[in-house]
Amino acid sequence: MSDDEDEQMQMDYCLDNNQSGSGGDHDMMGLGPLLPTESERSLMERVRQELKIELKQGFKSRIEDVREEILRKRRAGKLPGDTTSVLKNWWQQHAKWPYPTEDDKAKLVEETGLQL
Repeated sequence: MSDDEDEQMQMDYCLDNNQSGSGGDHDMMGLGPLLPTESERSLMERVRQELKIELKQGFKSRIEDVREEILRKRRAGKLPGDTTSVLKNWWQQHAKWPYPTEDDKAKLVEETGLQL
């Protein structure tokens, strides 16, 4: 339940009690205020924070696994720097017609170690 819903329920309860003539902001038995004390609020906030931390820790390992998988896939698609240089150099030399012939392909395979 959200804080707003809690407050609304407490206000509704107080209004009902005031209309029925009971003791104002005290509970039905007159034992004390309906609103939480400062120490109760502090305890509730501490519990909320602990739950939030537990949830984060529970998902942390899964998030790290997904991140590692993404990085692994990203790394798998990258060519070594010298291979990239050879291919870029060929492309710059053939910018007007960047379609390699069968001989060009064979040379590039030999120079880069790539497979067709």
